[in-house]
Amino acid sequence: MESIDISVQAIREVNQKLGQFAEQMAEVLAEIVRVGEWTRVGLAQDADPRLSEELGRYHLLLEQLRQALPLLHARLLTERSRLQAESAHLDASAAWARSASQQTP
Repeated sequence: MESIDISVQAIREVNQKLGQFAEQMAEVLAEIVRVGEWTRVGLAQDADPRLSEELGRYHLLLEQLRQALPLLHARLLTERSRLQAESAHLDASAAWARSASQQTP
């Protein structure tokens, strides 16, 4: 029974981290949109070399994110499929257990 408690705690911690990640991702995406709007309307045009350097880094990081997202998407789809298969297996096991307990006199 202890291993189940450890698993529950581990899953609880992962769920907490996923929630934090989702919140952070939403904040980052909002900021990406805001910077994109600045660059579209020309607010990011400035003679300041620091701004140019930061915009260059921004574009580099966006490109890295663009390349990483398909891999993340594939991993998430794979995990969803695994979880669906596990859920189907648990449902089948529970149905078997119910039918076995009903057949026992």
